Amino acid sequence: MSQGAMLILAAALALTACGRPEAPTAHAVQPAPGRLLVEERQAPDYKTVSAVLTNRDVGDARARIGGTLSRLLVREGDAVRRGQLLGVISDQRLALEAQAGAASVAAAEAVAGRSRADLARHQALFNEGFVAQARLDQVQADARAAEAQLRAARAQHGALSEANAQGRVLAPADGRVTRAPIPQGAVVMAGDVVVAIATGAPVLRLELPEADARALTQGQDIRLLGAEDSGPQAAAPVLVRVRQIYPAIDNGRVTADLDAQTLPAGFIGARVRVLIPVGERRAIIIPARYIITRFGVDYVRLERAGGAIIEAPIQRGGAIPTDQMPDGIEILSGLTEGDAIVPAEAPAA
Repeated sequence: MSQGAMLILAAALALTACGRPEAPTAHAVQPAPGRLLVEERQAPDYKTVSAVLTNRDVGDARARIGGTLSRLLVREGDAVRRGQLLGVISDQRLALEAQAGAASVAAAEAVAGRSRADLARHQALFNEGFVAQARLDQVQADARAAEAQLRAARAQHGALSEANAQGRVLAPADGRVTRAPIPQGAVVMAGDVVVAIATGAPVLRLELPEADARALTQGQDIRLLGAEDSGPQAAAPVLVRVRQIYPAIDNGRVTADLDAQTLPAGFIGARVRVLIPVGERRAIIIPARYIITRFGVDYVRLERAGGAIIEAPIQRGGAIPTDQMPDGIEILSGLTEGDAIVPAEAPAA
């Protein structure tokens, strides 16, 4: 090759090198703030059951005698104190018997007074020697019999008066009236419930199959579902504590009481949904702040290789609060273990 051709080739190679673009400088990709690595973890398995708002004890004010409910002094919702008069049951027969008993006492008192006076006169005559010992003994016996008859009349009158007084229906304890099933003027029988009173501390009482109650322990915190919750996902979980688990099993069901003192006062007998733990399983759980809901579809911001962030659709499950994640939400599909996600408020790349 001639020297001129070599010079021309060298110039062409130099021009080609000058027109080639410079290689981009590699920069380290900074992770997005709040980056969370998805992983499976042990999660409690819950079951939704209904609990009934009631009181620990229920005191029934019952009729002790039969008759007519002549007065009813309380209504549903009234607060009552122990020993307060709630109603009066009248029985004309008992009133007449009490009057007859009072008359019997008056007659017995008159006979006893005459016997005491006779005894005093005969004792004075006996001391003067005008009455024999046999006559004095007879008068003394008559006086003792009259006193015994007076005591019997008074006891009978007390029993009749007590029977008549049993028509007063009294509150057995402090509480609130929940039912007054018998209207004023109605006929009642002995043992009928005149007024039902809720007493004691408010509790949520639930009944569970014995197989589901094995994971329930006294002192455990149980989550409530409010009326605004459409499912097991609640934004602000409300926790109550298991107060007592009754040892007896009735028809295969276990009864437990949850402490409801921190809950607002509600209707007695109202049903409240609660989440009962029945075991554990493996699940993917992420905080609720990582989920975006748009037009009824849930998304998460998924970090891809190189730092790019995309919105990936997911299927949301129920709320599973844990100690490390109080607002935890189970993800049924759309994420796998090892994925990296960023919070919903993080800017997309």
